[in-house]
Amino acid sequence: MTTTPSVTTTDASRRGRRTEIRELSPAALSRLVGEVAAVPGLRARYEEFAEHSGPLALADLPVLTKLDLAGLLDDLVQVARGRLHGAYVYGSGGTTSAPKLSLVPTGMFVEDILKDWQPLAPDDVLVNFNTPGRLWSSHNFFNMLAHRSGAVTIPLGSVDHDELAEWLEFTERLGATALDSTPSQIAHILDFCASTGHPLPSFRKLLWTGEGFSPRVRELTQRLMPDAELYGVYGSTETWVIGLNGPRCPVDTFHVLPYQHVEIVDDIVLVTNTHPSSVNPILRYRVGDRGALVSCPCGKPEPALRVLGRDDPQLKFVSILLMPGDITDVARTVDGVRDAQIALFGHGRPDERMEVRIVVDAGTPVAAVEEETRRRVLTRVYRLGWAVAAAPGSFSVRVVERLAVNPRTHKTPQVVHEHRPGGPDEPDRRP
Repeated sequence: MTTTPSVTTTDASRRGRRTEIRELSPAALSRLVGEVAAVPGLRARYEEFAEHSGPLALADLPVLTKLDLAGLLDDLVQVARGRLHGAYVYGSGGTTSAPKLSLVPTGMFVEDILKDWQPLAPDDVLVNFNTPGRLWSSHNFFNMLAHRSGAVTIPLGSVDHDELAEWLEFTERLGATALDSTPSQIAHILDFCASTGHPLPSFRKLLWTGEGFSPRVRELTQRLMPDAELYGVYGSTETWVIGLNGPRCPVDTFHVLPYQHVEIVDDIVLVTNTHPSSVNPILRYRVGDRGALVSCPCGKPEPALRVLGRDDPQLKFVSILLMPGDITDVARTVDGVRDAQIALFGHGRPDERMEVRIVVDAGTPVAAVEEETRRRVLTRVYRLGWAVAAAPGSFSVRVVERLAVNPRTHKTPQVVHEHRPGGPDEPDRRP
């Protein structure tokens, strides 16, 4: 893929190398700055820009982060109470005692989204596998999307492994044509059918969000459901939907909505939401991903956003900085290894330990693949073998039946943190 020629690129040392998807009008920028400056918790930071008499440059404004938004909930509730439309309070992470919260209009921008993206038709029956409740947003979003599309919705929510056969039979009886879920849940369903001999569901469309569409999930869908159309949603709870893709687009490439403005500064994705109904002050907001503006093979003329991964994925283990993706990528190069995940025990303590968990093909010799994966990771990931040699018990590889999945979001994290509170290892309860 190549950068689309119409994209504006600026190379200035004080701003970093900067590319933006389209030019934001001075009037729109002035309005946004005034709205953000009116939020009490941000007033001191933006007041000088709001009072500036000349034209504003987007690149001269500060970057907003999750930490900046974390202390604004009370302010934003008051802003939302003064609007003519309602708002939802949704959680975007954190812990159960201190969740990161966000406000989204109850219309969830769905009418605007449907102008550019129509994955469902009135004759579709959508099975909503996303988890409802507990401030989780995706379940409500897909219900609304189906409603506005005229489709029938089966608001099922997440399904435990032991109940999957029964619920798949139920959805088949109702003529389900589409599902929405995380890629991890799609893989779970397809793995279940492949391993048990249960008939594959008749889904023609797979709508997904919440995490990247990994190579393994792509391989499963191409092999087991080659005719299913993929429709992806990219965004965050704070920004809401940023971009969308369809069957002719790569799964890592998204077409940015007209009211979302994307900048790439030194590979970091910054988003500005210009929609008048937006409650959150999304002005040069750092989503937490790296990206590039590219042309999409689907043929749409405007540039698209290709998501390259998280913008700060490093972790420190046995005194060295590591990229978790380097470890899992090397593990997947071993014959028979289908997927991999890192579990950290006592992270940051003198006795910290890393376990690389791998899922393997049926019939793969367990001891041999564990040993080869261990050897390959320790020899190919820079400095890891040297560091582990000084602490031999700190690193291991283990074959597991399935990787750990967040029970609330049904995403598969690359790294899970576990601890040993004076007894057997227990999962960390953090969302």
